[in-house]
Amino acid sequence: MIILPFSAVILAHILCFITSITDIKENRISNRLLIIFGVAGLGLTLAQFILKTNIIWGAYLFNLTLVFIFSLVLYTLHIWAAGDSKLLIILGLLLPANYCVMSEQVIPWCVILVALSFIFSFIYLLFESTWLFIQHKGSFSFENVKKNFRQFILAYIRNIFYISLALKLENFFAREWFETHSWAILGINISLILLISSFEFMKKWTTVTAVIIISVAFSLFSKEWFINFNRLKYYFIVVLIMLIRIMISEYNYKTIPTEDVKKGMILSAYTTIFMSKSRVNGLPGISHEDMRSRLSVSEAEAVVRWGKTTSGLKEIQIVRKMPYAIFIFLGLLVYSIIWWMVN
Repeated sequence: MIILPFSAVILAHILCFITSITDIKENRISNRLLIIFGVAGLGLTLAQFILKTNIIWGAYLFNLTLVFIFSLVLYTLHIWAAGDSKLLIILGLLLPANYCVMSEQVIPWCVILVALSFIFSFIYLLFESTWLFIQHKGSFSFENVKKNFRQFILAYIRNIFYISLALKLENFFAREWFETHSWAILGINISLILLISSFEFMKKWTTVTAVIIISVAFSLFSKEWFINFNRLKYYFIVVLIMLIRIMISEYNYKTIPTEDVKKGMILSAYTTIFMSKSRVNGLPGISHEDMRSRLSVSEAEAVVRWGKTTSGLKEIQIVRKMPYAIFIFLGLLVYSIIWWMVN
């Protein structure tokens, strides 16, 4: 009954393709579409169970559990919008159990897919920022790095502590798996490096001190000091990513006419501070510049009204929109190609 899992894989790719288009054009992922494909996924999975096809149900349920955990965590931490998290959950329902197995080993495909999506989104931001730099639409210069050299070094040391602990844990608990799938661990660790700078609590030195203590204690227990040549590539990757992030941050904003503000946009913190003393009702609070600060319909309308007042601005700054569904789609495509080549 190879037709059933094959149909599920095709539907998963079709879903990602459609949601990529709607996310780019309409800045939304249809709940109705997700429900339709989710029901189809449950139906195909139930059919495989009834027909007793050759499925490793433990692997399927393991990955489905990871999908729910990752979706909830990424949404709770305001890294993904609700639509992106729901899309990942539907993919968890659709993709068959044999997609969880590669070279006769159980693979956490959702972890790899999320890692790949982060990498693709980072590459997109890099190319976009480079293009804006060429067109002189930003203020990036290496002088900014020189002026903040001390902060850069401290942030680098902080990131090294985090990635070192992660490498020790990976090497101790899953050495054989990661040696077999070195490309997977590289992608996961690059994603980890990208995520570290997204959490404010991880930038606090009290947290870093706790990580250092845990790292040293774990090394004393496991003898996993992990001081070897392979670690050097991650030191280089951390520096490279930090420099690129500085460049990208210079092009994180876009100036638009205030009258063009719409639902779902995210205002810059500077803009919301400027409008905080206004008496116009319904204006948003100080922006966090993440998914928590997406404008509702009423807030967008209030901003437009504020722009027409004497104290308002004709143009405001918004955080550049990045439709994420397409990066999930690209991650799925790459994983599918690797899975097909290996199996």
